[in-house]
Amino acid sequence: MSVLTIGDKRLGAALIELGYLTDEDLQRALEQHREIGGRLADVIVDLGLLSERRIAQAIEAAFGIPLVDLHTLEIPPEVRALLPAEKAQELEAIPFALEDKTLRVAFTDPLDNLKIDEVEEITEHIVEPYQTLRASFQYALAKNYPELGLPLPPPPKHTNPSELKLGELLVHKGLITRETLEQALVQQEKTGELLGKILIQAGKITEADLYRALAEQAGIAFLEDTAGIEADPEIASLFLRTDALRYRAIPVAEEGGEVTVILGETRHQEEVRRILNRPVRFFLTTPTAWEQLFKRTYPEHARLGEILVQEGKLEREDLQQALKVQQRLGRSRSIGEVLVELGYVTPEDIEEALQKQRAGGGRLEDTLVQSGKINPEMLAKSIAIQQGYPYIDPQETPPDPGVVMLVPEATARRYTVFPHHLEGDALVVLMKDPRNIFAIDDLRMFTKREIKPAVATEDAILKLIERFYGHTGELDELAKEFARERPEEEQLEASNLDDNAIVRLVNTIIREAYLQEASDIHIEPRQDHVLVRIRVDGALREYTRLPKGTGPAIASRVKIMGHLDIAERRLPQDGRVRYRDHSIDLDLRLSTLPTVYGEKIVMRLLRRAADIPEIEQLGFAPSVFERFQEVIQKPYGIFLITGPTGSGKSFTTFSILKRIATPDKNTTTVEDPVEYEIPGINQTQVNPQAGLTFARALRAFLRQDPDIIMVGEIRDQETAQIATEAALTGHLVIATLHTNDAAGAITRLEEMGIELFNISASLIGVLAQRLVRRVCDHCRVEVDPDPAVLKSLELSERDLEGKTLYRGVGCERCGGTGYRGRYAIHELLVVDDAIRQAIVAGKSATEIKALARERGMRTLREDGIYKALEGITTLEEVMARTLE
Repeated sequence: MSVLTIGDKRLGAALIELGYLTDEDLQRALEQHREIGGRLADVIVDLGLLSERRIAQAIEAAFGIPLVDLHTLEIPPEVRALLPAEKAQELEAIPFALEDKTLRVAFTDPLDNLKIDEVEEITEHIVEPYQTLRASFQYALAKNYPELGLPLPPPPKHTNPSELKLGELLVHKGLITRETLEQALVQQEKTGELLGKILIQAGKITEADLYRALAEQAGIAFLEDTAGIEADPEIASLFLRTDALRYRAIPVAEEGGEVTVILGETRHQEEVRRILNRPVRFFLTTPTAWEQLFKRTYPEHARLGEILVQEGKLEREDLQQALKVQQRLGRSRSIGEVLVELGYVTPEDIEEALQKQRAGGGRLEDTLVQSGKINPEMLAKSIAIQQGYPYIDPQETPPDPGVVMLVPEATARRYTVFPHHLEGDALVVLMKDPRNIFAIDDLRMFTKREIKPAVATEDAILKLIERFYGHTGELDELAKEFARERPEEEQLEASNLDDNAIVRLVNTIIREAYLQEASDIHIEPRQDHVLVRIRVDGALREYTRLPKGTGPAIASRVKIMGHLDIAERRLPQDGRVRYRDHSIDLDLRLSTLPTVYGEKIVMRLLRRAADIPEIEQLGFAPSVFERFQEVIQKPYGIFLITGPTGSGKSFTTFSILKRIATPDKNTTTVEDPVEYEIPGINQTQVNPQAGLTFARALRAFLRQDPDIIMVGEIRDQETAQIATEAALTGHLVIATLHTNDAAGAITRLEEMGIELFNISASLIGVLAQRLVRRVCDHCRVEVDPDPAVLKSLELSERDLEGKTLYRGVGCERCGGTGYRGRYAIHELLVVDDAIRQAIVAGKSATEIKALARERGMRTLREDGIYKALEGITTLEEVMARTLE
């Protein structure tokens, strides 16, 4: 699935703005580009929407990049020598003039800034870009760089000889007069538009007239309508869908060894013959009729196989064989139909996701998961129903350990599959995508058994692979080995322990923490042992106890991982490491702290930047979400996110940036430390020892032409003052602050010395949040409300009418806690005119909070109660996490 470059996006916008293309025509070009790739300009030309010269005129009008007839110029040898021949050919760029230190260079794609930058780097000159047509470039390249050995084509002409021949044919057939042809040729000379398109737009000929003439010109038969044609699936599979789009050709039948191909244009006959490698009989039809036949012959679906062919990872013949197998299986329901049938989404959700898919590519199901409409479990169940396979949750139905060794670890990891159990002689294998026939074939070959696919989530399969192939059971064995082989006094010396065993020990602890979805690992030396605890869903749990002697060795290993000073044991140290082990890919934040019994180690497991959710997945109540979206889309002002450590502020902040930090904006962050490395965003980490504080970084940002500034934490008056000034001067500032509720952030800014009128003018909103534990879906049961809890929350029995409360009784999945995972509760204060007046008037936080509630704000506790009544959490958890 090809992605538009920034240059392609700029070109598309310019063609629409200038009226050269309609929205419908641009959409056609974008859909084809997503499938076949290349330059958007080439796709537009191939579709017959615009000529290359017409696009060049649009670029000159919109971006001021002049068009030069490169083939007519005499280029000085010293100028062309500035760019080596191979680079000129690769970048499709030729320098043609040098004035002072400015080098004029003609590009076939003048909107590709990366090519312009590379030419500047090679030539060591400032480049002034020009544009040239491809035929002109090819002629100039062969003429000026003879060392390439390219044949010299004839010099290009403004009017294409084949179009002149077409015009004469139309006159000869009596479809147009010679006067009409002359007028059309004059217009073509001015605009660069295609001759046929000019005549159709003027109403002189019909589309059918034009293509009948083109067929006669090419010496092939014309087909006016394709409504009665149904392509033979086996013959159609000789062409991939991308082949059909690229060459506007569809093989439909074969008779006597000759393949019948329906064309939408005549330029690619030789390429079609080459791919089919057999006798071909061509028919030409109109673009409209060809599109109708194409949609019937190659219905749109996820085309992983074609992408693999394009990338050279799969042979065309193998894919065609797989498509034949798919055809024998018959048409299955779309994943969208199944999701609606199961009640996971509404038809409106599907339509919205399809629109996003068309805009950004990718699969429908991935779009739905990313937008928070469904979760991975829903998707896996839907795929199982769609494909007719069982869905298995490994935590409900654990795998049979006896069958694990039937499948090699490398094969399980390559295809993300896991052997689950035997049914007779057949092996049931968990797969994220049971349509992967290549995985099934390999498994059948390795196991010598029939394979029965079953569907599970990718995350569940990866954790099974790590648990059963990753040797996680060796932790106890390693601990016993350390205790058994070394006397007590030797255990105090880290140097006496086996280095390889310590590495395995630390890796095992990290792997187990990952498998249990822990957020932190605590390794704590005690008087007679080392205690290892992990934090799951916000609570620490004891994981294991290790012999006393392992403490110094573990500390040394962790320091080595984080590039810290292993000899320094008296001072705290901080570090960061990228941890990779097969399918586990984590960022770890490391911290050491001297204690009475040795160094304590804390490792925070950070989710990867790619795992940062969309804002739809942050858990907002629907009414709150609408107001939240409105606030973050504002062009300037301060938006504050408040809450204690561990309340999810960072995730919320980066989810916001993920939505609003688009490529056309300059986004800069200052953090302590940088937790998530986000592509496309400029991130700075404070360094107090070097003098780089939040305030100093902010001052520098303001000289960097920013659009969006993110401040990891406003800690002092200077930082608060600069952030306020930035917001008042037209920048959007997103920052975190430690306050108990949303209204308290206003008081906090005032205490930092920010004038009330500046707070009211710059602040656009405050979001306070907490994380509450979710009720375990696997063991939850209905419960009656506790009267004491209701009294504390000021709820009555009437408030609970028609609602059901749930509590987890404890199971293996949730570790006996009754909770699994966490969910956010929010308090969103939107600063409107009434709130601004209250701020300027010096109203207290309590008064501002009361005013905001009158205007629709839901407090943290009220949002928590709402989510408890929705069955997400418990009233007890809400009461424990909120204070009012």
